[in-house]
Amino acid sequence: MAYCYFRLGHSLKNISKEDRIITGLFLCNDEKEQILEHLRPVWHEQMEVPLDGKLEIVQAAFPEFDPLEIFPWKNLLSAGIDHRSYCISFLEKPRLFIRVRPGHDLSVKAKLLKNNIEYLDADPDSILPFKPYSFAGGTKLDDIFLMNREAVVQDLGSQSTALFMKPDEKVEKEAWDCCAGGGGKSILLADLFPGCRLTVSDIRESILKNLSARFKEAGIETSRLFKADLTDQNDLPRQSYNFIVADLPCTGSGTWSRNPEALYFFNPDSISNYRQRQEKILSNITGRLTAGGTLVYITCSAFADENERVATFATSSGVLKLENQEMITGYGKAADSMFVSRFVKVK
Repeated sequence: MAYCYFRLGHSLKNISKEDRIITGLFLCNDEKEQILEHLRPVWHEQMEVPLDGKLEIVQAAFPEFDPLEIFPWKNLLSAGIDHRSYCISFLEKPRLFIRVRPGHDLSVKAKLLKNNIEYLDADPDSILPFKPYSFAGGTKLDDIFLMNREAVVQDLGSQSTALFMKPDEKVEKEAWDCCAGGGGKSILLADLFPGCRLTVSDIRESILKNLSARFKEAGIETSRLFKADLTDQNDLPRQSYNFIVADLPCTGSGTWSRNPEALYFFNPDSISNYRQRQEKILSNITGRLTAGGTLVYITCSAFADENERVATFATSSGVLKLENQEMITGYGKAADSMFVSRFVKVK
């Protein structure tokens, strides 16, 4: 009920909390709800109506309802994001995604079938280098197969960053995942570049402990795993790398369908603080990239100030050249939205 309340974002903020919860339950579910049957029986009977029809029903009850107010900062969005589609996506519960690791596709699929787990092929066009499957949110998979060894829980948007990392030349990799977080992209790097020497860092000690356990489960060895505040040059490693992944701290706005309370309480004034931090980190880590090396900049943000504006900053000194960039939109797939830029160091 709380999640449905927050999924309405910044729309209908002036109605009662009770009405807002009921409206959220109606819009965000397609199965009958006992609470609605008791409190709003007319809506309960229309739970299976397509979402566009439900929006009209809500607008009839609350004429001030505007779906575009769910996420009201249209002018701040990155290019390539359809504002209405993005707003509507918050009414859809996100799916759970896994990425099957190399050599385990047949065994994972067999175990899913044996356990009668419903799943969808999240990449039917076979664009991605690894097989992704999706499941209804809340599906329990821990006891189905060896997590991290056979498959990794990783959102489809995050998996899609592999298209910007995949090797295009046979060069031995000294790779650094500089803000590793949960470690999904570190494991992705290890799978894309077998035998690469992988260095991993994060600012949080607790994260590093979790990563160490996760890498052990995945059978991945790291050359070095260390704590670092990358805004401080004194925390930078001394060695250089020819491949750096920088999935930097951001507003997380591309993932807010998973934690809609962040959407509800968000203050856009915080964007500039994130941008300044991202630019400082990029400036610092670029000095640890070898000439001709690749830097992949990633955010899970939908805001241009954290995406295109930072990418423009990265090239402003002439040290980095932009090779490719994309706003990976997760709406329509019940997935997160990610921004990716790939740079090469020219001097």
